[in-house]
Amino acid sequence: MASRTVVTLHITNGDAVLYLFRKAGILGTPLPWRDVLHEGPVPAELSLDELSRLRANYLAGRGYGKPIKVFHDFEARDAVIKRANEFEEVILWFEHDLYDQLHILQVLTVLQDLSLDPGRVSLIQSDTYLGSMTADELAALHPKRRTVTNATFTAARRAWDAFRSSDPNALYTEIGRDVPGLPYLRPALRRLCEEYPWTRDGLSRSERQALESVARGPAREEELFKRAQSHEEAPFLGDSSFYGILADLRRGPAPLLEIEDGMLVPNALGRRLLAGDADWLEIQPVDRWIGGVHVRPEAIVRWDDDTSLFKMARRTVDS
Repeated sequence: MASRTVVTLHITNGDAVLYLFRKAGILGTPLPWRDVLHEGPVPAELSLDELSRLRANYLAGRGYGKPIKVFHDFEARDAVIKRANEFEEVILWFEHDLYDQLHILQVLTVLQDLSLDPGRVSLIQSDTYLGSMTADELAALHPKRRTVTNATFTAARRAWDAFRSSDPNALYTEIGRDVPGLPYLRPALRRLCEEYPWTRDGLSRSERQALESVARGPAREEELFKRAQSHEEAPFLGDSSFYGILADLRRGPAPLLEIEDGMLVPNALGRRLLAGDADWLEIQPVDRWIGGVHVRPEAIVRWDDDTSLFKMARRTVDS
């Protein structure tokens, strides 16, 4: 199969598609963008290097890899994208889900800061997962790439800044906007809002789906993951993230899961939450970052799914 690209930087959502690039004859420099941006701190006012160090420290602490390797991977990734001006074309290959849409916002913002010549950056977005495609299907996307316009760059930066803002209402404003060139962004950001603790029970949507998957009956973690993801309109969690949620549901002063006969099962509190008869945050202190928002006992932000609005409560916490 003939080469389809020359002196091209291909930025995509991870490692799964790199083999398909080679098989499809799509040549150039591949750059996997590995970060679960929907999880953990992504505060504003940090440079790319500063944010990468913060993210690497967070990911290593959550068990996503050995600290030295995680830090090295971020340094190597950033070194490549900073050289984007050396390439004739930069092509972004991403999907429609939350994981990828946040990647797009970060990458476009970084590229805009590099002041590349107009027309040098193009974008491929798919509502089919790239890693599940055949080489021919992936190759067919290449001629469909669209040049990223100034309007798209500007809108991506605005959305990226909103995601990193300490005010959740900035994110809420973005889900009401149409973004030129990014048709999947609004539903992705709406899904991110659902990762805040809900007014109903104090659980995020992912936590509730994990708890419900366990309540359906004993199963291995792989099966629990499949059960939970079956409820997603556009699945975005990796299995490692899901297993981290299961571990979180077993921690703290008010765990919701326990081990019984070698299998995870909901405990009494977990069953009460599923029945709508308890609020986890009343007995389990919350300490969670979502983008630039630090949800903690003295500044609790909840998502009201009935009204699609944030509810915020600040209170003094005894030291």
